[in-house]
Amino acid sequence: MFQEKILSLFRYDVFEDFDLNEILSLVKSTDLKIPGRKCLIIDDSHFTRIEIRKILEKNDIFSPDDILEADDGISGFKKYTENLKNLDIVFCDIQMKNLDGLKFIKMVKDFEKKLEEDGEITTYFLSSTIPIIIMTGTATTEAKLKALELGAKDFIMKPSREITKEDFQKEIILRSKIHISLKRNIEGFASLSAMLKQASIIDPLTGAYNRRYLNEFLPAEVSRAMRKGTTLCAVIFDLDNFKEINDKFGHLIGDEVIKSFSTRLKTVKRKYDVLIRYGGDEFLVIMPETRLDGAQALFERLKKEYESNPFGHKNIKIPISFSAGGSFLPTDKIKTEEDLLRFADNALYEAKKSGKSCIKFLF
Repeated sequence: MFQEKILSLFRYDVFEDFDLNEILSLVKSTDLKIPGRKCLIIDDSHFTRIEIRKILEKNDIFSPDDILEADDGISGFKKYTENLKNLDIVFCDIQMKNLDGLKFIKMVKDFEKKLEEDGEITTYFLSSTIPIIIMTGTATTEAKLKALELGAKDFIMKPSREITKEDFQKEIILRSKIHISLKRNIEGFASLSAMLKQASIIDPLTGAYNRRYLNEFLPAEVSRAMRKGTTLCAVIFDLDNFKEINDKFGHLIGDEVIKSFSTRLKTVKRKYDVLIRYGGDEFLVIMPETRLDGAQALFERLKKEYESNPFGHKNIKIPISFSAGGSFLPTDKIKTEEDLLRFADNALYEAKKSGKSCIKFLF
């Protein structure tokens, strides 16, 4: 269920900061001690923190510099959020001064809830996978169950008449190995799934998004524009006389022309505009909160790009021209994504009829 929830939250490049090879190497590694991966110990007993630190260091689970300490839930939460990206496990006492373990766990879960509501999916995922192991020597069964209910992943009994120091040490080692390995497996699963998802929506030749992504992205973007009362512009670009380029220079050179066209479009579009390979030599640019003047400006920027930097490949110079058709919503005639694309496509046809190397608009 957890994996399904994470996968359902995928959109755009949510996991672009993840290094897949690094994650998978961590999953396969039998050595838990990875430089930079951290542990947080939250306990108001200095003696207990030192004891756990010694266990983790002696058994090569964490390096000394990667073990963080806090003496209450408040300072613990601060270190938790500051080290979120590299945190592998948290050991937290239930009974502490200022802010106890139960309140610390609740703060973490409230923090995750807000992240999810705000769309901070990557940070939400990172926090959700960090196991919080509660520790107690005197807490009641009710308190332990409450901690697990709030979101703790496991609990360890501190040394007492019934629990020896040797038992406590074994528990720390065993729980660390189990939960860190599980966390890294979840990271690997999510990262690999994200990479596969990314591969399925990217055109391999140009690196632009493909039609599959368009079908997922555009309905949501149209809905957002209509809900917020903003505009959404679509511009379809098409290379002029591309068949002649293929016939004269061959398909390999034709591919280079298409790749160059895509690269230049990525360069001149705004960061939040979305580039999609719409057909063979057709590219669609979706421009949020934009009307026709923004589309015209994009066309002119691309034209100037080719004027200042003509296309060339291995001493072959090929003059490149292109046409474009644009439209936007909402208008009296354009309310849906189908309307938007149809009007942009018809506008492109008008540009071709008008002699090419120009942009036309229909709305």
